Amino acid sequence: MAVPPERVVQEVGKSLGRPRLSKDALVKLLKEAEDALSKLNQSSTLQIALGSLNRSLSQINLLQHKDKEVRLLVAVCFSEIIRILAPEPPFSDEIFMHIFRLIIGTFIDLADTASPYFTRRTKILESFAALRCCVIMLDIGCEDLVLEMFKVFFSVVRQSHQRSLIQAMLSIMTLVIEEKVTQPLLDIVLQNLMKADKGAASKLAVSLIQNCVGKLESPIHGFLTSCIFDNDASANEFKKLYHEIILKLYQYAPQILVAVIPNLTHELLIDQVDIRLRAVHLVGKLLAQSELNFSQKFHTVFVEFLKRLSDKSVEVRIAAIEHARECYFAHPFGSEARDILAALEGRLLDFDDKVRTEAVFAVCDLAKSSLTCFPSEIILQAVERLRDKKVSVRKKVMEKLLELYRVYCSRCSEGVLTLNDHYEQIPCKMLLLCFDKECKEFRPQNIELVFAEDLFPASLSIKERTKHWIAFFSLFKLPHIRALKSVLYQKWRLQMELKVYFALRDEEKENASEEMHMRILASFMKMSTAFLDSSKAVECFQKLHQITDSNIFKSLLELVDEDMSSSAAYSTRVSLLKQLGDKHPTYDFLSTLSTRCSYSIFSAEHVRYIMEDVISGNDDGTKYAQVSKVDLLIVILSIYPTLLRGGEDCLLKLFSMNATLLNEKSLQILAIAGRHVSIALSNIYPFLERKCIEGTRTESKYAVSAISSLIHAPDDPIFSNLCKKVVNSLHHGRHIPTLLQSLGCISQYSPSTYELYKKQIMHFIIQKLLCSKVVDSDQASSSDGALCSLSCKLKMFGLKSVAKSFLPHEVSQLRHEIKEFFNILADMILGIGTINENILCQSDKVHLRLAAVKCILRLATRWDLHDPSSTVRKSLLCKVHKLLMEQAIPDRYACAFAFTSVDCIGDIRNDSVKFFTAFLTARNKKFLVNKNALAQETDGVANTKHPGYIVVFVIHVLAHDKNFPSDNCQDQDVYADPLIFIIRALLNVNCGRSNQNDASYMQSYLLGIFLAIQKADDAVDAKFTPKLHILSKICLLALKVLTQHCKSSLDASHLVLLPSSYFKACHDARKKGASLHVANFMDESFVRRILCAFDSYINQVQDVGNLDVMKNISNALTMDRQIDQSLGKMKKEKDNPHPNAKRSQKVCSVRSHMNSVSYSSSMSAELVHGIINLEPVNAEYEERKEQVSSSDSVSICPVIPTLQVSTKAVALKGFMPSTMNERCVTNGSSTSQPETSKADIECPLDSQVASDNGDVELLDSEDKTWEAINEMPLLDKGRCNVQPEEGLDSSSCSPVEVIPTTRDDSDKTNPATSDERTENLCASTNLSFVGAGKGNKRLLPTNASKNSSNDSATEEEVDIPI
Repeated sequence: MAVPPERVVQEVGKSLGRPRLSKDALVKLLKEAEDALSKLNQSSTLQIALGSLNRSLSQINLLQHKDKEVRLLVAVCFSEIIRILAPEPPFSDEIFMHIFRLIIGTFIDLADTASPYFTRRTKILESFAALRCCVIMLDIGCEDLVLEMFKVFFSVVRQSHQRSLIQAMLSIMTLVIEEKVTQPLLDIVLQNLMKADKGAASKLAVSLIQNCVGKLESPIHGFLTSCIFDNDASANEFKKLYHEIILKLYQYAPQILVAVIPNLTHELLIDQVDIRLRAVHLVGKLLAQSELNFSQKFHTVFVEFLKRLSDKSVEVRIAAIEHARECYFAHPFGSEARDILAALEGRLLDFDDKVRTEAVFAVCDLAKSSLTCFPSEIILQAVERLRDKKVSVRKKVMEKLLELYRVYCSRCSEGVLTLNDHYEQIPCKMLLLCFDKECKEFRPQNIELVFAEDLFPASLSIKERTKHWIAFFSLFKLPHIRALKSVLYQKWRLQMELKVYFALRDEEKENASEEMHMRILASFMKMSTAFLDSSKAVECFQKLHQITDSNIFKSLLELVDEDMSSSAAYSTRVSLLKQLGDKHPTYDFLSTLSTRCSYSIFSAEHVRYIMEDVISGNDDGTKYAQVSKVDLLIVILSIYPTLLRGGEDCLLKLFSMNATLLNEKSLQILAIAGRHVSIALSNIYPFLERKCIEGTRTESKYAVSAISSLIHAPDDPIFSNLCKKVVNSLHHGRHIPTLLQSLGCISQYSPSTYELYKKQIMHFIIQKLLCSKVVDSDQASSSDGALCSLSCKLKMFGLKSVAKSFLPHEVSQLRHEIKEFFNILADMILGIGTINENILCQSDKVHLRLAAVKCILRLATRWDLHDPSSTVRKSLLCKVHKLLMEQAIPDRYACAFAFTSVDCIGDIRNDSVKFFTAFLTARNKKFLVNKNALAQETDGVANTKHPGYIVVFVIHVLAHDKNFPSDNCQDQDVYADPLIFIIRALLNVNCGRSNQNDASYMQSYLLGIFLAIQKADDAVDAKFTPKLHILSKICLLALKVLTQHCKSSLDASHLVLLPSSYFKACHDARKKGASLHVANFMDESFVRRILCAFDSYINQVQDVGNLDVMKNISNALTMDRQIDQSLGKMKKEKDNPHPNAKRSQKVCSVRSHMNSVSYSSSMSAELVHGIINLEPVNAEYEERKEQVSSSDSVSICPVIPTLQVSTKAVALKGFMPSTMNERCVTNGSSTSQPETSKADIECPLDSQVASDNGDVELLDSEDKTWEAINEMPLLDKGRCNVQPEEGLDSSSCSPVEVIPTTRDDSDKTNPATSDERTENLCASTNLSFVGAGKGNKRLLPTNASKNSSNDSATEEEVDIPI
C-alpha cells in the first residue's frame, strides 16, 4: 500500500533535521520531498503537515549549502511549498529574503540549456512567475534583489530559450515595472535596450518597454529631458547615449517620446556646434526611419532641421545634406520631399566648396535612385557646378555626373526612360571644360578619354550611343562645337602621325640611320602632344619602339583603320592588352594609346546610324532635330570625311528630301567629303546644276563646292559649261541672288573659267545692278519689313560676288585688277559717284556702305589695300605689350615696337615708344635683380637673357626686307631705320640711371653683338649676308657716335651667342668681312647724317601730340651728341639745298619702303611672325611665298626653309672695347688668337618653354648643340659648362609644328562664311595686309606658352587676337 505524500513529507522533514547528513543523504531526502510535494495540491490545511519540512529547509546550512545541486533541490522544494501554501506562505521576511536570494541564484544557470538541471530551473522560474513572487519581494523591501534579478534575466536570456521561459521572465519584470519604477531599474532596462548585438537581451528590453509604455513614459521623459537640457550630461557616460536611446525608443515605442521630441529644437538652435551636429544626426535618422511621418507629427522640428542646411557651421551643413538625402530615399513623395529638394538646391551655391560638392553628390544620388520621378530641373543646377570656381569641385562633380549619366543611359536603353534634355546637358557642360586652363584634367587630351571611355556604359550599343549624341548635340552652341572639333582634331592628328610612325618603323628595318632615328623621335614628340604629360609620353613611345613583337604594332595599325567596327576594335584592344600583360611597364600607356588611336568617339557606324535616322524622318515632330542630326554629321565629317565611305546611298537619299534646309546641309556634306566617297559626278550633276541656278544662295554655294570636290581639277570643262549657263541665266532676270553667289564661288574654285566670262559678268553687275536707278516701287517692294530694298540687296550680292573673284582658293590664281574695284568700294563708303547718286533711299545707302566695308575687310585678308588700319595696328601694339608684360610670349616680339616707332600715325608712334620704354625698363630691372643668379650660367647663355638681345632679331628682319636699299645706296634717309630707335632706347634705359657702370655695360654688350654679327653668315639665305654686315656696321658706328663719352665695361661677356635659325659661322676666313667692301663709304660721318635724318624725321612729322617720350630718348644723350647732330645737319644742308621738301615727301609717304613690307605694321606683322619664328615652318608654306604688294606686284616673302635651316646655334666672340688686343677669356682661361675653330657644346634647353629672357630663341628644337666661333682655340665642353635651365627637362624637347589656322579646300574644316573669316582674321592673323592667298598667316612659335615659368608646357599656338 502506497504511503501518502503528506506522510512522506513529514518523514523527510524529520530526517533532514538530523545533524551531519552527507551530501548523498541530503540529495536523496530532498528528491523524495520534491516528488511528494509535487503530488500535493494547493491547500492551507497542509500547513501543519509541512511544518517539519519548512523548519528543516529554513536552516541556514541548507539555504547556503556549498553544493549547487543541494541548493537547487532546496529551491525546488521551497517553490513547491509556496505554491501549496499560497497565498500566505508561513515564512518570515528574513526567510523570504533568503529564499528569494536562493531562487535568483538558481536563475543564473538558466543560460546552460544542456545542464541536466535545466528543467528544474525552468520549473522554478515558471512557478516564480505564476505565483507573482516578485510582488512579495517588493513588499518586503527586496529592491536590491529585484535589480539583481533583472540583471540576471538580461544576462541569461538566449535566443534558443523556449518561448514559455522568456515569457515567464517578461511577466516577472512587467509585474515589477507595473508596481514600481526606479531610476536604477530604468537604467538597467535602457542599457540592455542599447546593446549593440541586438540579441535576446535587447529584444527582452524592447518587449518589456512595449508592455509598460504607460508606466515608463514619465520616467523616460524625465530622463531624456534632463539629458537634453543638461549641458553637463557628459559627466555620465550612459547619458551620452541618450540620442541613441531616443532613436531606439522611436523605433519600437514612438508614443513614449511624444513629449520628448519637441525638445530637440533646443539642441538644433543651441550655440554649441557639436550639440547641433549630434541633433542633426538624430533628427535626420528619425525622419528617415519614419519615412517622413515624423515631419507631420513634429513639423516644427522638421522645419528647424531643414534650416540646418544653411547653418553657419560647415560640418552641420554637410551632415544635414547627408541626412536630407537619406530622408528623400525613404520617401521620395509628398510635400516634405519637395521641401528637402528645395533646401538641397540652395546648397548647390553654398560659399564653401565642401558643401557644394556634397550637395551635388546628394542630388546625383537621389536622381539615380528615382530617375523616373526625380525633378530633372535640379540636375541643371548640379551640372552648373562644372563651372565652379574651385578646381577640386569641378573634378569631383564631373566624376559624379558621369556616374549619373551612365545610369540614365542604361535606363533609356531599357525603355524605362525617354531622352531628357536636362540630363543631356551633362555631356554638353563637360565638353566646355576643354576651355579650362587651370586644371590639366580638363584639357582636350583628358576630355577625349572621358567621351571615349567614361561617358557611356561599356555595354551600351553604338546605336544607343548615337541617339544620345544626337540628343545632346541638338543643345550645342558655337563654343560646344569648337570644343568638340578641338578634341576630334587632336585625335585625328594622333592617328595620322601614328600611321607616319608605322611607315618610318618599316623603313627603319631596311635603312637604320641616325637621320631615321631623329625622324622617329620627331614623330614621337608630335604624338606626345595628345597626352597630358608629353615628356613622359615620349619616354613611353621610346619604350614601345623597343618592343620586338610585331603583333603589337599590327594591332595598333588595325585600330587606326576607319573601316574597323566598334566591336572589332574593342576585341582588338582587349587582345592587345592581354598579349602585352598588365605587368608590362608600358601597359597603362598602351591602354591609353589604343583608346586614343581607335575610333572610340565616332566611327563609320555612328555616321551610318545618323544618316539612317535622318532618312527615316524620326524627328519627334520637330524640324530642328533633323537639322541638328545633319549638323552633327557635318562636324564629324569635317574631321573624318572618310567615315562617309559606304554611306553614299544614304547621302543620295538625303538629296531626294524636299526640305530646303536639309538640302543645304546635305550639299555641305558632299562638299566636305566629296573627295573621299565613291559618287560619280554624272549621277548628281543635274541636281547640283539646278541648285546653282535655281536654289538658295546657300545651296548654290555648297553645290559649287561639291562640284569642285568631285572633279578634283579647277580647269575641268564642267565648270566652263556651268559658268556659261549661269551667265546666260543672268539675263533672264530670275534667281539673280543665287546666280551671283554661284558666279562668285566659281571664281574661287576655277578662276580661269571665270576669266572667260569676266567682262559679261562685270558689265551685268556694274551696269545692271550697281548703276541702276532705284524707283519708289522697288523700294516699296521690300519683303518681310526688310530695312533695305530688293534692288539694294541685289547690289550687295553683286559686290560680294566681285569680291570673291579676288579671293581664289588657290594662291597662284590671284587676279591683279583690284584697283578699279577698290575705287568703287571707296566711292560707296564716301557716298560719292554714280552709284550713290542713283540711290534715293537713305537706308539703302547705309546698307551699301556697310557691304562695301565688309568687302574691304575680306579683301584685306589677301590684299594690301593701302589702308593704314591705324586702329588695327594700335590694337595689335596694345595686345603685344600686354602679353610681353605678362611674359606670355617671347621677348623677341618687342621688335614690333621698333618697326612702328616710325609709323605715319602719331598715336601709334607714341604708343610704340611708351610701350617699348616700359618693356625695356621692366626687363632691365629683372635682369639686374637676377644678375647674380645668371652669373652662375655659362657666359653667353646668361647674356641672351638681356633685354638688349632683341637687336639680333631686328637686324635679321631688316636684312631680309626686299625693299632694303641696294649695296651701294648712299642715301642716309633710307638707313634711318628702326635700328636707330632701338639703339637709343637701349642706351637711354641705362643712361637715365645714376650708375654709370650700367650704361657702359650696355655699350659693351651691344658692341659685342654687332661685332659677332660681322663674323656670321645668314643661315636662311646666304645672299642676305652682305645686308647683315652693312646693318651691323651701321650699328657699330652709331653706337660709337652715341657713346663717345661712355667708358666701356669690363663686366660685359666675351662670348656672344646667336640663334642658329638665322646665323651660322663663317668658316672661310677669306669671306670674313668680304661683304664690307660694298660699304666702304660708311664711316662715322655717314652715320652722323643717318642720325640727323632720323631726328629730322621725328621732329617734322605731322602728328606731334605726344612726342615727349621720343624726345626724352634723344635728350637723355650727352650734350656733345647734340653738337655732333647740329654739325651733321649743317653738312647735310650743304649737300642738299632742299632738305625740307625731301623730308616732307618722306612724311607724307610714310617712308614708302617702310610702308610696304619693311617698317610699317605690314612688315612688322609679316616678318616678326615669319622670319623671327625659330621653328621650321610647314612644308606646304614653302610653296606659298608669293604675295601681292600694295603696288599690285608679286613679291617674295622671306621665310625659313623647312628642312634646310641649320640646327646649331652660333656663339660668336665679339671684340670688347676693353680688350682691343683680341684676346678672349673664357671661364678664367686666357688664350692667344689662332685660326677660327668651333666646338659643339651640349645644351639641353627645353624648346617648349618660352621665358622672358629669350632662352628659346637660342636653340632650334631639333638639335641641342651650340657652335662657338671665334679666333681662339677649340672650346672645351667641360670648361664651357653649359647647364640646362633650372626646372627644364631636356627629354621634353620636341620639334614644334606650325599648324595653319586657315585652310584651303583640302582641309578638314568646312569653308567659313565671310563673317567667320573676318572674325578669324582678327583672332589669329598677324595684321599683315600684304599677302598672296590663303594660308600665309604666321603663327607665333608653339613654344611660346602663356606661362613664362620653366614648367613644361604643352605645344600650342599662341595667337595675338585683336
